[in-house]
Amino acid sequence: MAQGAKTRGGHIDAEKVNPEIAEIRKVTPYKAIDSPNRFYQYNDVKSMCDFIEKIREHTGIPVGIKMVIGGTDSVEELASYMKETGKGPDFISLDGGEGGTGASYQELIDSVGLPIKSALPILVSTLEKYGVRNRVKIIASGKLFTPDRIAIALAMGADLVNIARGFMIAIGCIQTMKCHSNACPVGVATTDPELQKALVIDEKKYRVVNFLVTLRKGLFRISAAAGLDSPIHFQPKHISYKDDKGIVTSLEDIMKEVNGQIGSRQ
Repeated sequence: MAQGAKTRGGHIDAEKVNPEIAEIRKVTPYKAIDSPNRFYQYNDVKSMCDFIEKIREHTGIPVGIKMVIGGTDSVEELASYMKETGKGPDFISLDGGEGGTGASYQELIDSVGLPIKSALPILVSTLEKYGVRNRVKIIASGKLFTPDRIAIALAMGADLVNIARGFMIAIGCIQTMKCHSNACPVGVATTDPELQKALVIDEKKYRVVNFLVTLRKGLFRISAAAGLDSPIHFQPKHISYKDDKGIVTSLEDIMKEVNGQIGSRQ
């Protein structure tokens, strides 16, 4: 339903739509592609959950949704419907508004969607309020490319994390903000055969593995420092915040406040 600040829907500039891409997408070569920013199969929570049920029935595998939260009431209707009907997604991929994209407008990238640290407590608290948290796996994303950020997300209630930016940088992305132009100088986001030569797979594959291994080791080091034998045991009590005035607040207290806000809404 949403990715980071990409509420406009998908977009590929004409320059990137070479004959191979056009054949795969069944479109006209060198003509810009604009993907819809909504699904025509559903238009509300009920029809979305019906669509999820249909996919699950035909595939036999778990079905989830990806979303960005814009306010404290963003998932209220979904959680309520899940409680009433027993229907709903098997997992929710929650992307923060800071999530990256190479195909959006600057004002959407900068200002639309709550960051993951604000969004996660809202999602978790709302699902708990309606007693459906145990039915859904939560996957968090949005600049979670370091062990400490992942630890905080897990403590906030995420079951897993998704990482894109870290791996993009590992294979050579230098964030020139030219993803949409087909002029990526390091070959990561281009269909230009000459520019693609900059992406040397036999070299970059080791960088990706090194990043993943180092990230995992770092996460387990933080776990050990907190007295835990695994990152899956992080809880709000393990996280403390210091604001710009030097005041320290535990994540436990922050989560209680969010729970109170969510619980008081009728």
